[in-house]
Amino acid sequence: MRPARRLGWIVLLAAAGCSPTYDWREARPAGTGVLAMFPCKPKTETRSVTLLGQAAPMTMLACETGGATFGLAMVDLGDATRSPAAVAALRDAQAGNFAAEAKVAKPVAIPGADARADMLRYRLDGRLPDGEVVSQHLVYFARGARVYQAAVLARQTPAEAVDTFFEGIRVLP
Repeated sequence: MRPARRLGWIVLLAAAGCSPTYDWREARPAGTGVLAMFPCKPKTETRSVTLLGQAAPMTMLACETGGATFGLAMVDLGDATRSPAAVAALRDAQAGNFAAEAKVAKPVAIPGADARADMLRYRLDGRLPDGEVVSQHLVYFARGARVYQAAVLARQTPAEAVDTFFEGIRVLP
């Protein structure tokens, strides 16, 4: 094989082996009413949860890349008047899971979500059950009877990846 051709194959094979840590892609999971940009291909799972004393299906999308888990969960309560209490219950439950207080990081706007004074980005610094120290960035929002939780969980995640994830969420009309 000629040296130029051999070099071409080496470059091609090296390029094929390289993949970016954050390979942003659009996800529109059926039935969730949301569009989100994920840095990796999310897997979808639905399970029953109890929220405000009511059993409801929760649809979750999540993927892991760069040492971080990016997730989006949605619960349809069937009653828009319960959304504010559900958002507070989700936030308090997540803080309890980490034995941490949810600290307000900054206000956030999710296009298409109901306008709310408590639409804030939170940060939890806590430990996983195995003792690993982690941080979780969270945003809670609602549209009518649907309540959402977006989260990034990691030991260390670049702020720009967290910002890109949250800024890529849209509630569809």
